[in-house]
Amino acid sequence: MDDVYIGKGKLAGKGVYAARDFAVGEVVKYYNLKSFSQLDFDNLPDEEKMFVHSFWGEMFLFPEPSRYTNHSANPNTRSDLKKMCDIAIRPIKKGEMITTNATTEVRKELQTFLEAHEGIEIKDFKWLKGGYRNATVSYLVSNGSKKVLNLKRIDGNWRILKESV
Repeated sequence: MDDVYIGKGKLAGKGVYAARDFAVGEVVKYYNLKSFSQLDFDNLPDEEKMFVHSFWGEMFLFPEPSRYTNHSANPNTRSDLKKMCDIAIRPIKKGEMITTNATTEVRKELQTFLEAHEGIEIKDFKWLKGGYRNATVSYLVSNGSKKVLNLKRIDGNWRILKESV
């Protein structure tokens, strides 16, 4: 049985909807991500590239239905990147659109990229400014000093443009 289905929405005209009720803490959907190389990304049609995200410096293509999870400032799910799924953070009724906070998702994506870059779990990660394509962030490095980075999403993955300690 499918727990979610695709209907109308704001992301490429589509959205994900609950096919049944979900309780708080329940897995709503797994991402079923496909790992992507730079060549894979380069060969994707342009309209598919927006569904590629990176975690820990590795690119992944979000397949249906996960690619159509719409943004909300008051979402009903949160991502669990270790389990690669969305978890209900409030009760979700059958027929309700499944949403996530895309800003939070991009911040998590950036933090995992920087953890891969540093080779350690980073502390005191702060989003200073930016969005889906550009960001300025700060965090503490192992010696306790603060690092500030300007980043840009280029060809499906984050790149560091400027780094200062």
